[in-house]
Amino acid sequence: MVYTEENIRELILRVLAPPLALFSLQVQNRKNHALIEIELDHLTDKTGSASLEDCENVSRGLKEELDLWGEEFDFTLQVSSAGAERVLRLPEDLSRFQGLLVKLEVPLEAGKWDKRLYRLGPVSGDSVELTLYDRKTRHKKNQKSVSMPIAEIRKGNLYLEI
Repeated sequence: MVYTEENIRELILRVLAPPLALFSLQVQNRKNHALIEIELDHLTDKTGSASLEDCENVSRGLKEELDLWGEEFDFTLQVSSAGAERVLRLPEDLSRFQGLLVKLEVPLEAGKWDKRLYRLGPVSGDSVELTLYDRKTRHKKNQKSVSMPIAEIRKGNLYLEI
């Protein structure tokens, strides 16, 4: 029997309890085996990172439920956090991670794209306020912000400065 991603997604959603949420799910069905890869989102953490304990608890609970599907369902389960440098879900994550550093792929002149570091500001309608981040001037006050249409942002990640 082949178990679908949708079957497994429904099971995960029953096992997860707030503040944990499903960030991503990949199921690879192979002959007589399924690889299930889950990334968790922690909705109350500043960067959305789930702890190792969170991952272990979800893994344990999910394994117990998957074992009920019978011995004929052979699987490998991998549960992890989406991470502190996660891919941003645009546009909803722009409001969620306001004030944090992000690396965004934005348009330049002549149809070229560039990845730049910004500090996220407030979202207003279809635009977001961005402050270009420069390590040399990061402690200066009154740095100039720009308003960028959200539709112009190709992709982005949270960025941790070390």
